[in-house]
Amino acid sequence: MGKKDVKIVHELLNGYLNRFDVHLEFNPEEVEHFLLPREGVVDTFVIENTDGKVTDFISFYHLPSSILKHETHKLLKVAYSYYSVANNYS
Repeated sequence: MGKKDVKIVHELLNGYLNRFDVHLEFNPEEVEHFLLPREGVVDTFVIENTDGKVTDFISFYHLPSSILKHETHKLLKVAYSYYSVANNYS
């Protein structure tokens, strides 16, 4: 996802969330802040159809954890699903 995708991701996200009785409603600035990729914080990927139109997206956030009392490994890098909209199932 890049800055050019914020508008369409905003539309996709709010369109999806509006299906629920209780939901957040994001403005474009919030989508930009929360979903634009930042190294070690959040990653968002968009899927484009053959015409170059964004149809889907997936995001996840990173949460590193310390590993205590291990000789070799000191850090566990974990990614958790954040927001996603899947319209294209093929």
